[in-house]
Amino acid sequence: MFKAIGIIFALFVVCFIAIVIEEVFLGGRRRRQAEKSFKEKCHESNPGN
Repeated sequence: MFKAIGIIFALFVVCFIAIVIEEVFLGGRRRRQAEKSFKEKCHESNPGN
């Protein structure tokens, strides 16, 4: 019983760490660059806003 709970908890921790690493180092950087370029394009087309 406790062994199964420990395995599930360990898998949860591993998945959480993998998500944090992906967000910080890989996908997060690409998404922030895409949002920045999108905002710059919107500002160029609508300079009054």
